[in-house]
Amino acid sequence: MKTLHLLRHAKAVEGNPHTTDHARELSKRGVKGAKALAAHLLDNPFPIDRTFCSTSTRTRQTYELIAASLGKVPVSYRDRLYLIDFGDLMGFVQGLPDTTTSILVIGHNPAFHMAVLALAKGAAPGHSDDIATLKEKYPAGALCSLEFDTTHWRQVKAGTGLLTRFLRPRDLEDE
Repeated sequence: MKTLHLLRHAKAVEGNPHTTDHARELSKRGVKGAKALAAHLLDNPFPIDRTFCSTSTRTRQTYELIAASLGKVPVSYRDRLYLIDFGDLMGFVQGLPDTTTSILVIGHNPAFHMAVLALAKGAAPGHSDDIATLKEKYPAGALCSLEFDTTHWRQVKAGTGLLTRFLRPRDLEDE
């Protein structure tokens, strides 16, 4: 069994002509959402073998805000993940080491949105509405988890995953 967790960076400030897209920081709302996710993960932990994070400022800040809730999971920053397209994201996932079973990737849309919709063959009990919601939007700060009944990452392909988690920042507002 392989599990892929895709965390879209938290809400970032709008772009401005004096800052590159890569250097955009989290907004106040994004910081609040990432802190709420961190608290949720402390109360509802799940195993992660390794974290991969885009090198953008907003993804790094998202990681820094949730890192303590992940435990001592190694993190690797990858330029490749910055605004990666869907095909390259699939290549990245299929190239993951088989010694890992549960991976967290922190990155960007539209690749994450496309990946979840393409990979999910369905949803776990209690998550069937999540597929319909995901078709509409994969919001900033949202976390999706997909399970694959395989022993090799290279076997992760469209229509082979089961959506087991779709968590949006607004879902955590009352926690």
